[in-house]
Amino acid sequence: MRCTLVVILLTVVLVAINAYVDLYGLFRPVKGRSISIYSDERTSKYLLAHRYVPENFEGYILGPSLSANLNPKLITEHKIYNLSMMGANITEQKAVVDQALQHKAPQFVLVCLHPYLTHDHGMKTGMINPKEYYGALGSMSLYKTYAIRFIRDHNLMPGKYPPNQFNDYGYNFYDKILQVMPVEEKIQEQLKRPDAIKTEIDSVAMTEFVALLQAFREKNVKVIGYFHPLPFPLFDKFRGPLGEYKQKMLAVMPNARIVDFNTPEYEFFTKDLSNYIDHGHLSEKGQQYLLREILTQADMLRQR
Repeated sequence: MRCTLVVILLTVVLVAINAYVDLYGLFRPVKGRSISIYSDERTSKYLLAHRYVPENFEGYILGPSLSANLNPKLITEHKIYNLSMMGANITEQKAVVDQALQHKAPQFVLVCLHPYLTHDHGMKTGMINPKEYYGALGSMSLYKTYAIRFIRDHNLMPGKYPPNQFNDYGYNFYDKILQVMPVEEKIQEQLKRPDAIKTEIDSVAMTEFVALLQAFREKNVKVIGYFHPLPFPLFDKFRGPLGEYKQKMLAVMPNARIVDFNTPEYEFFTKDLSNYIDHGHLSEKGQQYLLREILTQADMLRQR
C-alpha cells in the first residue's frame, strides 16, 4: 500500500513538473511565448498547433521538406509560422492544420506546390496522434525530447542533433544534414533516374487537398500557392508531366493567388545552383529570396 502511494505521489509530481515546463504550450498561457522544437518534428508541430501556433501567428507555411527550411522569422512585416514537415504528405499536413483551425484560423497560408505533397496519402508514422497530447504530461516521447534538448543545448552531437536546428517560428535549418554531395553531382545523379520526380497525383490525396482548401474558404483564409522552383535541368527534363501536374492543381485552386517559380521569368533563379543544397532543397540564399518574392507577388510586401 505504501509503495503504491509513493508511486502515485511521484506520478503526480512528474505530471505537475511537465505541465509547468510545458514544452508545447498546451497547459499554461501561451500568448507571447517563444517555443522551439527539439525532437520529432511531426509530433512537435502537431502539439504546437493546438495553441501556440494559432495564438501567436497570423499566417502559416505548408508543405513537405522543400518548404520546411523557409525561415519566416526573417519577415518582420508579418508573423508567419512554418508548419511544413520533413517528408510530409497531404494527410499529415492536413491533420496538423486541422488542429490549428479548431482553435483559430490564420489570415493567410503559403502552400508549397510540388508533386511530393499529393503523391500518396495516409500517415507515414504514428507521431501525429491525439494520444500525444496527454503524452506531453509524461511519456517516453516527452522524456526523449528532454534528453535531445539537453544534447542540442550543450552541442553534444552536432552531426545528428545540431543546436539551433529549429527556431520558434517552425524553421528547420537542415541544410548541413541533407547536403551530402556537391549540388551539380546530385542533380546529375537525379537526371539519370526516370522517376526522379513522380508527378502522379493520388486520388485520395487530392480529395484531402481539396477538403483543406474548402476549410480555408469557409474560414476566409487567403491561400497563396507557389510552385516550388526546381533546378532548371531537372525541370526541363520533366517539363511535360510537370505541366500536367500544374494544370490539375490550378483546376482546384481557382481563388488562390499563384506564383510559379518554374517559368522563364524565374530562370535566373533556377539556373543559379547556388540557390540549392541538392536537387530541390533551397540554400539559405535561395530560401530568403523565395519567401520575400512570394509575399511580394501576393501584394503582402512592398517591392524593394
